[in-house]
This record gives sequence, structure tokens and C-alpha cells, in this order.
Amino acid sequence: MKLIIDDNIIGHFYLKNYDLNNYNQIEKNLIKLLNKHSINLNGYYNVYIYQDSNYGIIIDMQKENLEYLDYFNDQIEFNIEIIKDSFLYEIEDLFTLDKQTLNNFIIYKKGFKFYLEAKKTLQAIELGQLLENSIIIYGKKAKQIKKENNIIKK
Repeated sequence: MKLIIDDNIIGHFYLKNYDLNNYNQIEKNLIKLLNKHSINLNGYYNVYIYQDSNYGIIIDMQKENLEYLDYFNDQIEFNIEIIKDSFLYEIEDLFTLDKQTLNNFIIYKKGFKFYLEAKKTLQAIELGQLLENSIIIYGKKAKQIKKENNIIKK
């Protein structure tokens, strides 16, 4: 899992048995995670959970600045939205990955960059190699890239 708060990457965390069907449990687990890593927040947050079956989840939290609501230092409220997504991996040089690994992806090209979309769940070594050489693109930007650019390998 990757946690992003107000456009700052807080960190990557491993979560075991994370249930995305129970909003109360998501909220409790998120508060536990924030407390465990000494991340103090207060206020109202829009929480977007992007879920990719091949990668995992990215939690993007954006603080809503509401003038008419005052929160004390220890009060926090979440508006949670779960988005089933398929992530793209932005890479500049395809030759950083071996040919066998590249066969697991649909490849899009935009300008001088390539965007890889996993066709199946990757092995840990393949995922590690990919994450070391790429940037994860998700949400609206990923959908736009898939919609507007050419597939060069299926």
C-alpha cells in the first residue's frame, strides 16, 4: 500500500487481509496506521482508495478546508471512496526490463515515455524490478493515457 496525504508520499506499507468492503473497518485501520507511524491529522479528509488487483492499493488523502467547521486537534473525519483501477507504470526505457517480463504488459506510448499495464499478477521479482524503474500512474491520469494513446504491444 502507498499512502499519500495532500500530495506528499508518506510511505509504503504492507497490509495483511485489508478488507475494502467494510467502511467502518477501513476507517479504524487507517487511524491505526496513522497512529502507529505518528502521523497526526485533524479535520475533514477525502480519502480515495485506488485498488489494482495486480499491485495492491494506493490511499490518497486530501484535506478539505472547510471554513464553517472547526475541528479540535484530535478530531478527524473521512469521506472514503473506493475506486477499482488498473495502474500504469511510466517508464522511459523499455530495455530496463527483460523481454519475458515485458510480455506481461500492454504497452502504451506517449511522446518519449512508455506506459505499461499489467495483464496478470506479477511475480515479486518482476514487480520489484518494475517499481525500481518506473513511476505508478493511477486514477484519472491513467484513464486518460489509456484513452488517448496508442497501444504499441498487446
